[in-house]
Order: sequence, then structure tokens, then C-alpha cells
Amino acid sequence: MTNKRTDPPVTKAGRAIRCRGGRPEQTGMPLRQRNTLSIDTMAGLVNNLLAQYASKLMNHITHRLFPAAPLLALVWFVSLAPFSAHAQSIAVPDQLTPSLSLNEIRIGMKGYGMTVFHGTKIEPFNVEVVSVIPNSSPTRSVIWVRCPDARMIESGPVQGMSGSPIFLWGENEPHELGKGGKLIGAFAFGYAESQQCMVGVQPIDYMRESATRAPKEGEQAGTHQPGRTSTQRTIELLDNLNRMAGGNSASSLSRTRIKLMRDVLLRASGRAPETSESAGTDVNTVAMPGPRAGTTASTMLLPISLGSARCADFFAPLLEPMGLLAVAGDATPIAGAPPHGIDPSQISLEPGGVLAIPLAYGDLDLSASGTVTDILPTGEVLAFGHPMFGLGSANVPMATGYVHFVMPRRSISFKSSGSLIPLGTLVRDESAAVVGVSGARYTTAPVEVTAKMPGQPAKTYHYQVVNEPLLSAMLIANVAFYSFEADYGLPIENTFHLQAEMRFTGGRAFKIDTVIAGGSAVDAVMEVLPPVSIMVHNPYESLDVESVSVSIDVEEGIRMGSIIGARLERSEVAPGDEVGILLDIQHYAGETEHRRIVFKIPDDLDEGDYPLSVNDANSYARMKIGTQPHLMVTNNIDDLAEFIQETMSYKNDAIYAVLQLPDGGLALGRTPMPHLPSSRAAILTSPTVTDAVPYPALIDQVYDADYVISGQVGFTLSVRKP
Repeated sequence: MTNKRTDPPVTKAGRAIRCRGGRPEQTGMPLRQRNTLSIDTMAGLVNNLLAQYASKLMNHITHRLFPAAPLLALVWFVSLAPFSAHAQSIAVPDQLTPSLSLNEIRIGMKGYGMTVFHGTKIEPFNVEVVSVIPNSSPTRSVIWVRCPDARMIESGPVQGMSGSPIFLWGENEPHELGKGGKLIGAFAFGYAESQQCMVGVQPIDYMRESATRAPKEGEQAGTHQPGRTSTQRTIELLDNLNRMAGGNSASSLSRTRIKLMRDVLLRASGRAPETSESAGTDVNTVAMPGPRAGTTASTMLLPISLGSARCADFFAPLLEPMGLLAVAGDATPIAGAPPHGIDPSQISLEPGGVLAIPLAYGDLDLSASGTVTDILPTGEVLAFGHPMFGLGSANVPMATGYVHFVMPRRSISFKSSGSLIPLGTLVRDESAAVVGVSGARYTTAPVEVTAKMPGQPAKTYHYQVVNEPLLSAMLIANVAFYSFEADYGLPIENTFHLQAEMRFTGGRAFKIDTVIAGGSAVDAVMEVLPPVSIMVHNPYESLDVESVSVSIDVEEGIRMGSIIGARLERSEVAPGDEVGILLDIQHYAGETEHRRIVFKIPDDLDEGDYPLSVNDANSYARMKIGTQPHLMVTNNIDDLAEFIQETMSYKNDAIYAVLQLPDGGLALGRTPMPHLPSSRAAILTSPTVTDAVPYPALIDQVYDADYVISGQVGFTLSVRKP
């Protein structure tokens, strides 16, 4: 099918713009035309992905969005699809916007900034230079301006205004607000709880320098490289998650899993955990970042609306170190239906306009937002005036957007915003700016979340999550959290069965299958977030998420039992015997159950006295890793994936009986070598071999339960030959 249209004027550079008064003017084009892919291009890109998902997504979106939504959804859904007619939506000028260098700026100079306060209308606000601070950071200076505009006095610095271009008038130039002047840089820094609106401006020269490092057309944006930087970010994330697990009363097994994964990541990055007993440290002792001090100038965060207040409160301390401000607000569908009067097809990316970053979309639109500062004649879009994640390269979508409103706060105000149409990719993320180019160079992964609430049919949600190493795990956890509480929260007294399957590039995959009693959506996040984060941030290989499916089946009532007593039917046995263990299990708000389990003694067990314990999953996990630390040794991504799967395999609804032997063998690196001849063991434990570690063997037997088990008891079992 071919759409007929009238093309707007095209410049000699091939960019469709209209100019008025020396500034680019956006050109309107119907949304369907601006996002149409040719049949040939579409067929090659969609293929299997379209067959699996397009039908469900189209049916869902068609009933919720404007008439062009099916075609728009298709464009979004194909993660590497080129955007057709993108130039008509990026206001590319014929020449560089006139600017002032730092040495031309004087205290007292007046001018204006440009930003969106509501909807999509770009409006000016007054500014006056109060200082130019040289070398405020190494080799970098910053310009400070006062904003006497009434709106800015009320709100102070606003998160979401990051990138708003600031212009200053010349000495003999008319002071006509919103007109004339020369560009000096971007609104970038501010003070919390300030009584005047003082704004730090990132000089435009620094921002334009960042554009020189953007990949050229035909080149891919930078991809994640494994190493210490990404590993450290994940360790910091797990540190924060540890503390939050305690504050949110997460299950003890979830907290142990977080601690174990944190420790294995430390080892993989060449650092020893803080304690030799990796599983025995209280995970609640990790300090959270303190609040932003009002005496320190900070880069503005990028607001991202997460739907519910519970969701925003939980993710706020995890997202803030990544430059994002989690706020509660309406979560809209993909390219969500904008407020009345906004025609997405008429909105361009231009200086002062909203630059949205759609990070997850489908049944929920998670978009961060800032402001466009400048667009170069070569097509690069400069924004924010500060880093997003500060990793140098970037690979996330760039879209037009709109503002619901500005929310004034005593600390730092913020914009509540949404996204409209994707136009390109942010490809550079540096201290002075982010840089975007046209075309889609990023990838996404499908995420499916199913929630089955008591007395209700199962409800399935579909999303596409951007593969951004620092955020993909967080985004997956966030859409799961949102989906589990989309209609209403879990019953106060509940038991739920959580299942998940995660697949990564390179054929790696693992599954989660656990039962949690008296939990919430937070507990689900505690299970899903750490393993995905570690896989994406591993120090061995660059991995992206290929797909994730998560389901939760909730029932009313708490199915939990605590082991309050136990005894052996006999304390002396022979090799090959079976011994009965009688357990007293106190059920939640119920009676005490008397349960018998049978433990089989190995036929070849030597005589002696052995510790025998009955454990819940948490105690068993701590015992196993504590006595066999070689399990935490990883030399490659496959070792790491194996460790994660092992850690996630411990079952809350099971009883673990463990007989501990004094001698199990040697582990060479991660590989256990039981039953070695004494001569071979002597060679491996010589001073010339440094990675051979002795370990005790554990004979463990697992007994399923239909409820969550807690508690631990221990005995001494005597083994004597007849």
C-alpha cells in the first residue's frame, strides 16, 4: 500500500524544514504517513517477531488509541526498524545557531530560556547572569543565572527542564522575550530548597563537542562492554536492594539470594566479599544514599512516571543513582493518547521542546523526559546539559513528548510528562550532554507478565523493554510490579506462586519457581531484579535480554508453617538404614501438624558421629554456600549463569534434610572432585597449587510441602556397623 502525500520543501542537505525569521519551523504531516514502513522493509524486519506478538498488540492498542495506532505500534514494535520520513519531525537548521563563548559572557547580562510548561507549547522565561565560575570541575566552567520569571520563582529549578536552551541578548539588542539573543548553553544544575530560582547552565561549546563523538550514519551506537564499571553499578544496585529488602519485610530467602549474588559478583570482578562467611552477613546493614543536600548544586534528574505511588516509592532510591526521578502518575499506553488538543503529527523535536526517552512501552508507557537544547545542521540533537548515565555511549530511543504540568515542590520541582512519536536514538551520554541522531539503533526485548488474582481470570500484559544495560533489569521489574497491582493490590493475607523464565543472547536462560507467603509485588521484584541485573552486568560478556515471561498466581490466606520441634526415632543407625524424623510444624493461625520424614543413610557411610539438620530453604542455602565456597567461583558467563540458576532453585515450600560429612573432597576452582585418592589429593594441596580447596560433603534430601516452611533444627546421628 502506498500513501500519497505532499512533501514539504527540502533543503540542499535533504532535510525537510521550513524557516521563519532565521529559525526552523516544524512541518506538519499526518502521523500515519510519518511512520510508514515500506512493505519490503517491513517484511524483512518483522518476520517471526510479528507472527508471535503483533496480533495481540494490535488488538489491544486499536481499541485504546487514535486511528493511526496500529501502524504506529508496528513501527515501535520492530526494534531495529528505520524511521521513515524522520527528518520532517526533527527541525534541522541550515546553519549553526549563533552562540556566545564563555569569555563573552558578563555578569548582569539578561536573556531568556525556552521550555515547555504545559502541553507542547514552547514558552520563554527570563534569566539574568549572576556568575561564571571557571573550573567548577576539571577543565569545565559553569554559568549561573537567576530566573525572575514568576513561574520559576514559584517552582524553583524544575527536573525535566534539563536542556532548556538559554539565550543572552547583546548590549544594543532589543530585550524582546523569546526573540533574538545568542545561545549560551543548557539549563542543567540547581539547588534543592532554594528561596530563589538559581540555575547552572552547561556551556554550549562543551555540548557541541560531545556531538563530534557521535557515531556517523550507518554506524551502530555503542554497545555494553563488560567490566568493572558495569559490575560496580550492579553491586551498588544490590546494596540498595539489600537494605530495601529488610525495610519491606521481604522473605529471608530472597534476602539471602541477593547477598549471594552480590558476593559472587564481587568475586567475579576480582574482589573478595567483605566477610569470609558470605552467606552469614546481615543484608540489612548496607547504607542507602542520603537525601540531596540543599547546600549542594546537583544535576537535574529526568522525571519518569511509574504509575502508582507504591511503585514510585519503591523504585525511587534505585533509579536516583541512575539520574532518574521516579514519580507517581498516570501510566499511559504506547505513544499514549495525549491530552486533548495535542496532535502528535504536528510536534517536532526542536530547541526548547520535550525530548522523551521511551524505556518500556506496550500496556504501560515508561518514559523519562528532558528538553532539547540545540540541533546541529548535521542533524545531531543536543539535550539535557548533563549526563543521563554517563557511560559515554548510549543506545535508547529518542521521541517527541508533552508536559501534563509542572509540580512545584519545596525540594526540587518536576515536570509530569509523556512521550509521543519515536524519531531516533540517543547515541552519546557524556558529562556535558546527550546526543541523539535519527533512526532506530537500539534493541528491545518482549516482556510478558501474567497476574492471576483470587476469584479473577488471569490477565496478561505485554511490553517491549529497551535493552539498556543499566536499566533493562529495573524496567522488567517495574512492569512486573505495575502489572501485579494494575487493578488492585494483593490481599493482605496471601500466598502466591511466582514463575519466571529469562532468556539472554548467546542461548543463556534460567527459570524462577518459588512460593511466597504474606508477600507483595515487592517480593516479586526481589526475585526477578537481581538475577537479570547480574546477567546483563556480568564482567565476562556483553549480553542483552532476549525475552522474559513472569507469572504470579495469588490465593487468599497465608500457607506457612514453622518447624517448632523435632526428634529422631532413633539416634544410632547402620549404613544403608532409614531413620525417621518426627517434625512439629506450627501452621499460620492454625493447629500444629505432626509430620514424619524419612532420611536414607548411604550404604557406604563410615562409622562416626555426624551432624544432621532439618532446614528451610534459606538455612539450606546459607549452609550449602557457607560450607562449599567453591560454588561461588565463576570463570565465565556460563559458570555465572549456573550459579544463578542454583541460587534460584532453592524452594520456599520444601524441607531440606542434610547430613554433613567431615571430608568431601577437593574443589579445583569451581569443579568438585570427590573421592580422590590420598596421593592425588596430596599433590593438589601442595603449595604449588593455589586454587584447590577442600570442602565437606553434604548428603541432602528434599521433601515437598504444600506451604512455605521456616525454621531449622539439628541433631547428632551416630552411624555404627552392625
